[in-house]
Amino acid sequence: MRYGIFVERLNRFVARVELEDGSQRLVHVASSGRMSELLVKGAPVVIYGDGKPGQKTEGRLGLVQHGGFWVSVDTGVPGRVLRAALEARQIPAFAEYPDVRPEVAFGESRIDFQLTGAGLPPCLLEVKSVTSVVVDADGTPVGRFPDAPTERGLRHLHELAAAVKEGYRAAVFFIVQRGDAQAFGPWDEIDPAFGQGLRAAAQHGVEVHAWRLRVNPTEIALEAPLPVRL
Repeated sequence: MRYGIFVERLNRFVARVELEDGSQRLVHVASSGRMSELLVKGAPVVIYGDGKPGQKTEGRLGLVQHGGFWVSVDTGVPGRVLRAALEARQIPAFAEYPDVRPEVAFGESRIDFQLTGAGLPPCLLEVKSVTSVVVDADGTPVGRFPDAPTERGLRHLHELAAAVKEGYRAAVFFIVQRGDAQAFGPWDEIDPAFGQGLRAAAQHGVEVHAWRLRVNPTEIALEAPLPVRL
């Protein structure tokens, strides 16, 4: 783990950072999201891992500090954290399912998890990483997704709704990777089609869950469920 400051984003997956010793390094950005409010010059960052011979980047951009909070910007984190919690049966809504299988093909997509258990309908569960928070009209900091239009995300919603028609249980699980969110809702101003799709999926029986992570340089863990504003 190394500390530094953000310098610039060269493309979707590569950024330049300056380490504490003044040297600059290229690091991997494990997210295709815009994160324009987070990836600003001078923002404190945490880099995890080191580069391998022949690689262009040296480590990956893990955390960015924004508004006094650390934000995880690695889209792989929510799936890993949620899988561990599901396997430990720590998520009340899914605690009855003993078996967790990742990366399951359904329709034209791969869904993050399929949960199964004796006498229970199989449950398809798709995870989405949330890094943006917008203060709502009532003053509530709301985690918003997506921060860029996502045809893939909309397709997942359609697949989950189709699964419900076939007798599955289905859910989409939004994980807000920062500690300042007090609710979650779709970001209609960025992608109105996704917001409409999420509400339609919910009306067809797809469950919508949201949790907030506790994030700091030495710990990333599920902290609390969030109310969903559709």
